[in-house]
Amino acid sequence: MDTSKPICVIGAGFMGTVIATIYARHGYAVRLHDVSAEALASYAQRATPIAESLVDAGHSVADIVGRVTPVADLAAAVDGVCLAHEVAQEDLAVKRALFEQLDRLCPPQVVLGTNTSSFRLTHLCERVQHKERVIGIHYITPAHIIRAVELIVADFTAPQTLAWAQDFLASIDHVGVLCRESPGFLVNRMQLALLAEIHRIVDEGLATPEAIDAAIRLSLGPRWALWGALLCEDLVVNKRTALAVFDYMREQTGVDYYASTPTLRDMIARGEQGAISGKGWYDWQAPYPDIVRERDSQLKTMLDWLQAQDPVAHIGVAPGTAPSPR
Repeated sequence: MDTSKPICVIGAGFMGTVIATIYARHGYAVRLHDVSAEALASYAQRATPIAESLVDAGHSVADIVGRVTPVADLAAAVDGVCLAHEVAQEDLAVKRALFEQLDRLCPPQVVLGTNTSSFRLTHLCERVQHKERVIGIHYITPAHIIRAVELIVADFTAPQTLAWAQDFLASIDHVGVLCRESPGFLVNRMQLALLAEIHRIVDEGLATPEAIDAAIRLSLGPRWALWGALLCEDLVVNKRTALAVFDYMREQTGVDYYASTPTLRDMIARGEQGAISGKGWYDWQAPYPDIVRERDSQLKTMLDWLQAQDPVAHIGVAPGTAPSPR
């Protein structure tokens, strides 16, 4: 992808600093804008540890940090850019006002991105004229390590805007995960749903935080890390069993959230049971016994690594307050 045109990152807080440094690492000249002179002045100091983690052959910390230019004037910061990426504080009024400014300052061909983690694009762009070039480009913390980036589109987002954003993320070794605008988007919606249930389990006295984390680290977490949620479902449970469990949970808890979905019931009606039947969420080509052997081999490798490395022991948790993986 052409890196000759600069990028403007608006917001020099933690995420803005990380994102600007990522763009610089991949050859883009970056203009970093913020209303705080102090934030702009301290960019290089705050970016250095991030740049150190991104250095490889052919790059240096000085090269990476040096590609980012703090610019106090917004009009100057966005002049001639290919992307104006808003990473301001999560305040709807602030972001709305900023998008109005960007819409006036940037020609229609300039992509306007937002790193919002919660607001709908529709709400951000109520007074934006050229809505077709607005897209959510939401990084997941720590953004210089996590390669998935949510690409959020609204009904008004043009196909060419999405295509440009996908190509752009590929050029910086990140992967765009497409999601239509909705509360929480994709990652936070899934994450918050699981955390809400976990918090209830603790409040109800059903399990300790240590037991919950052990269950995730040594079962659910490794499986999802290897395969994701729906591919994992295909691999470990047939859809009729899943339906029965959903129905039982709904009956026992009275929570409609557990109700099975029309999509799941339709899959069952078509005989799509997952890997065991050759089709589920995904199409499966190998014989099921071969799939199971490979599944188990991958999972054993992951769990053996967790046991050998014991990551929790090195993360700074107070001794005696976290379970051993052994």
